[in-house]
Amino acid sequence: MNINSRDMTTSELQNLTWGKRHQVRSRLLDAQLWSEFLAINNEMIVTKTGRRMFPVIKTQVTGLCPGDMYTVFLEFVQVVGQRWKYINSEWSPTTTSDPATKNPFYKHPESPNFGKHWMDQPISFAKIKLTNRPDNPGQTHLNSLHQYETKLHIVKVGDPDDVQIFAMPQTRFMAVTAYQNEEVTKLKIKYNPFAKAFKDTKVKAEEKDRREHQDVYQSALGYESSLNFSHQENYNTTTSDDWLSQYGGQREQMNRCQCTACYFVKPQVNHKKCVPIYGSGQDDEHSTYQPASYSWTQLGG
Repeated sequence: MNINSRDMTTSELQNLTWGKRHQVRSRLLDAQLWSEFLAINNEMIVTKTGRRMFPVIKTQVTGLCPGDMYTVFLEFVQVVGQRWKYINSEWSPTTTSDPATKNPFYKHPESPNFGKHWMDQPISFAKIKLTNRPDNPGQTHLNSLHQYETKLHIVKVGDPDDVQIFAMPQTRFMAVTAYQNEEVTKLKIKYNPFAKAFKDTKVKAEEKDRREHQDVYQSALGYESSLNFSHQENYNTTTSDDWLSQYGGQREQMNRCQCTACYFVKPQVNHKKCVPIYGSGQDDEHSTYQPASYSWTQLGG
């Protein structure tokens, strides 16, 4: 059966009536979402095993005769007989092209059915799988790196010449084996509730960056955990953010050796004790030491 035997213009579709002279109409749902993707040249993945589409094509049909039977098809029309390539962040046509696939039609699994059935609920094509292999039964074969848009076909059972055809230019997309435009990937992740693989990859990358940043940060704070002061019990416990002020406070302890070696590590055995010059407390048995100021870099920051 050649369901494309009666291609119709937009004006013809608008004037077409049947049954009780009801005008048959088809409206693409989620049109705003499709427009967002169309603005950045939408892409759809085609694989050997088949990949589902997102956004999902959903239409609302009115004007059918409730008691008549209809079969619904979705046609994938190859737009412009050219192959495309993604260069310098944009799609450019090439001089080569692959022949259009032989049977780019998807029959809705609920076909045939009564007109009432098709009008009572949106017609969803969520089960479509796009493939780049011609021998995958039940899947729609498309040429990679070619541009497509879809058309809705409503065929009255018993009268193959009675066909309603509705073009949906908002659904135009590029068939690819991997997303080329990063903006398309971002929109897929943003709007697709089932894009778990993308989201998990993104979360893992962010978690890795966070851990690496934390490791660097902790290494800068490493002195706090590595120091082992002999009089640690005399110091107040502080948060890691206060480590510099803590060490500065330790330096003010009068009973602590003030040399650099003892300041950053455990005091040496039999090390001559040094005290700062505060105007008193000096004797011949102790060396005098003038406290010095240390920068953040010197302290390991």
